[in-house]
Amino acid sequence: HVKAEFPARGRDTLYLSLPAWSPGAYEIQNYARYVRHFGAKSPAGQALFWDRFDKDTWRVTTGRSDRVSVEFDYLADTVDLSLARINGEFGQFLGTNLFLYEEGQLQRPAQLRFNLPAGWQVTTALAGSGTGPYNASDYHELVDAETFVGKYSLDSVQVDGKWIRIAVWPADAYTPAVARNMRSDVERIAKTENGLMGGPPYDHYTVFFNVIREPINFGGGLEHSAAQFDIMPQGAFADAAGNFGDFMVPLMSHEYFHLWNVKRIRPAEMWPYDYHGEQYTPLLWWSEGVTDYYADLTNVRSGLWTPEQFLSNAVKDMQEVESAPEPWSEEDGSAATWINEVFVNSSQLYYPKGALTGMLLDVSIRDATDNKSSLDDVMRALYARFYQKHKGFGTADLLGLLREFGMSDVDGFYQRYINGREPLPYESVFAKAGIAVTRKTSSVPFLGVNAQPGEQGKLVVRDIVPGSAAEAAGLALGDELLKVGDLETRPDGDWAAKFRQQYRGQAGAPLTITAQRGGQTVTLTTQVRERSTTAFTLTQATAATPKQTKLWRGLTTGSTGG
Repeated sequence: HVKAEFPARGRDTLYLSLPAWSPGAYEIQNYARYVRHFGAKSPAGQALFWDRFDKDTWRVTTGRSDRVSVEFDYLADTVDLSLARINGEFGQFLGTNLFLYEEGQLQRPAQLRFNLPAGWQVTTALAGSGTGPYNASDYHELVDAETFVGKYSLDSVQVDGKWIRIAVWPADAYTPAVARNMRSDVERIAKTENGLMGGPPYDHYTVFFNVIREPINFGGGLEHSAAQFDIMPQGAFADAAGNFGDFMVPLMSHEYFHLWNVKRIRPAEMWPYDYHGEQYTPLLWWSEGVTDYYADLTNVRSGLWTPEQFLSNAVKDMQEVESAPEPWSEEDGSAATWINEVFVNSSQLYYPKGALTGMLLDVSIRDATDNKSSLDDVMRALYARFYQKHKGFGTADLLGLLREFGMSDVDGFYQRYINGREPLPYESVFAKAGIAVTRKTSSVPFLGVNAQPGEQGKLVVRDIVPGSAAEAAGLALGDELLKVGDLETRPDGDWAAKFRQQYRGQAGAPLTITAQRGGQTVTLTTQVRERSTTAFTLTQATAATPKQTKLWRGLTTGSTGG
């Protein structure tokens, strides 16, 4: 239940809105759809007339009152990075979910108080304690504040003189072994990135974690100005010995670097935020993809990864980019993120392609300047010349900085690889840092179906690739996949790898697909089809030149100069 009060002196009508989206989560959620039992009153308790002005906005008649209070119930039942959830022992929300703003008054300060069951605690990025008040300097700060309430584990570690809190729900997921690893890894990530960017940009920071034990088909994080909120399935969070899953360290490094790149170094199109709808920018490849690159650099520079792991992760990015069914540009992907494309989801591909682009730019600058400058200098210049001067940056600004720090051919690079659709120049650029690229092309069986866990633990068909064996068989969206050939397709089994192994070299052979459709079991027939795939490897050159060695050391340690 939410209650909000607004000053109304001298006005007949207030227009009160909930955001349509949350910064960092580039999808329209229309949080007003979760509201019911909306009402408005004067300070004397008199009911005030209101109506819906648009999908996100309520128009409230003030009755010439000095203040207006509104109340409503909010449906909070979804596991999602930008939605709210509450149960009998725990609640989690983002301010965009619950907090109304008066149109034209985003600069207004706000206070927040909680009325909670006995024994519940509060952790939020806002300044305050207990049940409140918590203070926000304006609406942007108010709604950027991720918040936990209830019973959960709360820990902390001090890095560079600032406290980082670690809030984990459920509390029993934060075992002593997990706690040791979490504190150690968070400290190394924060120290490395703080050192790169000139110190922590916050008074205190919070790592919020939801560890989910019910079936979910995703894990990820959402950045905030003084926090990150991460969701992970239990199996991907940590094992019984407290060892983190492979995605944990990259996730925390990525979200922490967003403190600078996105939350402060922000595209001009998103300065300031507009909560009414889409804010298009061509620069999400930089905001998200290059942040991924800096997460990778953080992991190797901090010692959380070996250099071999750093290269192996770049190979994963290359495989993902080169497996896209058709060419696409990073700028197109940045714009298309709002619609979650069906056939080529470029809104996800700008992460790996942007990361690789960042690495290519970094090597190019280091090579052109004999390692005297790097992409690190560009990132720090964006922070100093744009964020610290209270403005966003544009593509021309970014290209100008890349040129200033040594990349004289940046315009051609931009036209070919960022705005354009040419294949990224791995071999020619990576070789400058002594990184050898090898490619091996082969044909592998390809079914062409994306199936995700649904209710009752069954695999539900979510996407079918045009021209694939699955399409030829007549498989339909919403079908529950039971068997492919004689292979059972269980969500907890790697049936896809077994399919590729069993049907390798059998292109054209008969293939049956068994599915459940509308309560009936159907058997579909098709033929095995193959597609060509390219496997990449990246290795350090065995006979690197002194300059190659210097550039490689610069990448992996953050050093410049000789």
